[in-house]
Amino acid sequence: MSDSICEIVDIEQGTPEWHKWRRTGVTATCSPILMGAPGAMKTPYQLYLQYAGLLASEDLSAIKQVDAGNKLEALARSYCENELGQIASPFCVRHAKYPFMIASLDGQLDDRSVLEIKNLSEKKHLAILEQGSASPEFKYYFWQVQHQLFVTGAPQAYLVFWSAKDQPKIFLIKPNQTAFNRLFAACKEFWERLEEKVAPAFDKQQDILLISDAEILAQTSEFTAPDDLSARIADIRRQVANVRAKEVEFEAVKAQLSDLEETLKASIQGLAIGLGFNSNDPIRIDGFGFRYLESKVKGRTNWKMIAERLNATAEQYPDCVTQESLRSTLSVYEYDASPEDSVYVPPEAFKPIVAEGDALPDVADTALLLF
Repeated sequence: MSDSICEIVDIEQGTPEWHKWRRTGVTATCSPILMGAPGAMKTPYQLYLQYAGLLASEDLSAIKQVDAGNKLEALARSYCENELGQIASPFCVRHAKYPFMIASLDGQLDDRSVLEIKNLSEKKHLAILEQGSASPEFKYYFWQVQHQLFVTGAPQAYLVFWSAKDQPKIFLIKPNQTAFNRLFAACKEFWERLEEKVAPAFDKQQDILLISDAEILAQTSEFTAPDDLSARIADIRRQVANVRAKEVEFEAVKAQLSDLEETLKASIQGLAIGLGFNSNDPIRIDGFGFRYLESKVKGRTNWKMIAERLNATAEQYPDCVTQESLRSTLSVYEYDASPEDSVYVPPEAFKPIVAEGDALPDVADTALLLF
């Protein structure tokens, strides 16, 4: 490759040094995310926080498909060499004029073509075979390959979707100036934001604002910590502690109630057999202050499975989709105060405040009321 375009970086892929080096520029794996490609597993905002060291990066080796791809890499490379010719070992590059543009390559052919190998899940690979360049998978990795072409100045690239089970698929991709312009602008803006400590736009449908981190709050320009944040957080923490305390009590009561209900059900079934019901008959009895009814229920239709078999999507039939609604969830977890916190929360705010007599009654104490 021409030194005027890029320089080769002497570093082994997959090593701790390589992971550290990847933070010295915008890699090819960033481009699909920054371009909003379908299938992106994170937003530009989340990517920014990871680059800035404000959010831990996920362990890709723990992902089943990534682990499988690493184990089968030798077979995939052997297939590529049989189809395309001699391939150089994986290596890393940095653009000479724009040093923030970097890439890790799976290999290079004698004609300077670069190689990118993907080993996807069976479902995604079949989509590649059926839809080709129209598949979401191709559209996603198209941006990664264009990034590699931009950094290297290579005349072309081979994007290989390899599978140990199904037929592999090879795409020949040429440099696209329009794609270059778009991805370079996105990567440049992303890198400038990192230098200026201003995060990309917060996606209110996907991103989560970590309000306990002062740096994240400071770099997320859409939000500002209120002056009374400390008091508000202390109050909410007390309420959270109260809710959690009640949840613990409630779970204990539910367990006791479940045991009592199972015992009661067994007694009623024994009574039914004594009355003359067959063991396979639905029991339907009433009297003495209780009613017990059993009835057969039809199996539920798995509409998701039907849609998958018919290859039908919600986008194809928008009139079959109900209106969107807002759903909320509350999760509670152990939290230790840190000097990096956005505000100081006193330790007493982490303890429940339950008035005397508020505890839920023990089910066992009222069990006789059922009979």
